[in-house]
Amino acid sequence: MPVLVGVGQLTNRSKDPETKGDPIDYMVECAKRAAEDAGDQDILPQIDSMAIIRVMSRDYTHEPGQVAELLGVKPNDLVYTTDGATLPQILTTRLCDRIARGQSEMGLICAAEAFHSSEKPDWKRLTSADYGKFPFAVFGDRMDHATATEKKYGLYFPSIVYPLFANAFRKSQNLTLEDYIWETALLCEKMSKVAQKNEYAWFRDAKSALEISTVTKENRIIHYPFTKFMNAIMNVDQAAALLVISEGKADAFGIPKDKRVYLIGSSEVYDKWHISNRVNYSSAPGLELAFEKAFAEAGTTKEDIEFWDLYSCFPVATQIAIKTLNLPASVTPTIIGGLPYFGGAGNHYSLHAICEMVRLLRGSPEKKGVVQSLTWHMNKFSAGIYSGTRPEAYALSSAEQYKYDIENRFPNRTILEAAQGTFIVETYVVSYNRDGMPVLAVIVANNESGDRLFAVNDGNLALLRSMSTVEPIGKRVNIYHDASSGLNRFSDIF
Repeated sequence: MPVLVGVGQLTNRSKDPETKGDPIDYMVECAKRAAEDAGDQDILPQIDSMAIIRVMSRDYTHEPGQVAELLGVKPNDLVYTTDGATLPQILTTRLCDRIARGQSEMGLICAAEAFHSSEKPDWKRLTSADYGKFPFAVFGDRMDHATATEKKYGLYFPSIVYPLFANAFRKSQNLTLEDYIWETALLCEKMSKVAQKNEYAWFRDAKSALEISTVTKENRIIHYPFTKFMNAIMNVDQAAALLVISEGKADAFGIPKDKRVYLIGSSEVYDKWHISNRVNYSSAPGLELAFEKAFAEAGTTKEDIEFWDLYSCFPVATQIAIKTLNLPASVTPTIIGGLPYFGGAGNHYSLHAICEMVRLLRGSPEKKGVVQSLTWHMNKFSAGIYSGTRPEAYALSSAEQYKYDIENRFPNRTILEAAQGTFIVETYVVSYNRDGMPVLAVIVANNESGDRLFAVNDGNLALLRSMSTVEPIGKRVNIYHDASSGLNRFSDIF
C-alpha cells in the first residue's frame, strides 16, 4: 500500500541579488522539508526511486542528478521529465504503482523553478530541449505541441492559444463579451482570495473582480479576452517535493497514521493532440474521460469531493472543467490559489496542489479531494483523487487503452492551407501591444463541409477593435490566400 507521508514547499520572492536562488538548491531544501514533515530525516538516504520534473528556468543537462548526490540518495530508478504540467500527477501515480508492484519501497518527486532569479528567458529555447543529451532516463511526451501550420499563425504559446478556447466557450454559454469578462473576473477573485491565505503563493494581495477585469496600464489586455491579471504568472521562484513510501516502511519509521494520505484514483487521458483537430474549442472530451476514469477507479463521485484544485493556467481551463463536471457556481476551484496568483512554476504547479491536499486531508481524513491538471493547449489531462482514509486495497489500474480513446473516437479535421471565399468564424484571438492597441487577430473558420482553416488580419485597426466589442463568432468572414506570406487572411466579418 503506497502512502503519501511527507511534503515540502518553498517560495523565494526576494529581489536581492545576494539571495537569488537556484533550482537545485531549492529541490534539496524541499526534499529535506518533506522528510522533516514525515518526521524522520533518515528517510532520505533510503530513497530508491526518484523523479525530477524538468526545470525550464535553467538549461540543465547533468545537473538534476546532483539533487540525489546532495541528498545522499542512490536511487536505482532516477528519471528526469519532458515538459508537461500533468507530470506531477502522472509521476505520483507511477510511484504509487511501483510501490504497489514491489518495484520500490520509498520514492521522492522534486521540482523547482527560479524564473524570478533569471534573466528574461528565451522561451523557444526553453521549450525545445535536446532530451538525448541527458545521462538518465527521460519520462514524458516528446511530441511537439503545435503543428507547423499552427506555428505559422503564431499559435504556439499558451497565452495566445487559450483565448481561442475562451471566446468559443463564451459563445457556447450565450454570454455577451462584457458578461463573460465579468464572470471570469469573479472566478479569478475566488482564486486570488485563496492565494492570499497561502504562505507559498506568489501574490497574496487578494485582487477583486473589479481590479482583475479593469484594463489599466498595469493590467493591460495581452490577448483578448484576458487581462494580465488573468494570465498565469511564471516569473516565480518556487519549489516542492513529495515523499511516497510503502505502508510497511511507514510503519518501520513510526510515521503516525494521521500523517498518511492515499491516492485512490487517477487518470491520464490524451485529447486530440493538436488544436487543429479538436472537436470544438468550448469543451474537452479528454477531460470528461479523465474524470470518468479517475472517479470510477476511486469508487466515488463528485458529490463526495470536498477539495478541488482545477488547473487554471488561464481561467477558461477552469471554466471548462467546472462545466464538464457540472459543478455549482459556488464551488471554490482551487486549494492553493491558481496559476495567476499562487504562481505557475513551469511544469510543477500541481505538485504544490498535491502537497496542500496532503495537509488538508490530514486535518480532515474523512474527506476527499481532486487535483486536476493539463498539458500545454489542453493536449492531455490528468486527475488524481486523494483520501485521508486508508482504502481497503490499492486498486489503481495501469490500463493504457483509455488514454488514447479520444484520438480513436473522433476523426481528424481537414485543414485548408490555402483558401478563398466565405467561411464561418468558429473562434478567434486578438493580440494587443503594450500601448493597449490591437495589432493582430487570428481566427479559426469553417466552410459548410466542416473543413477548418486559420486566417490572420494585422492591418485593419477598426476591424480588430470591433472584435473586442461585437461578437464575431458565427458570422461570415471573407478569406483570401496571400501567396507572398503563405497565410490565409481575412478582410471583413459580416
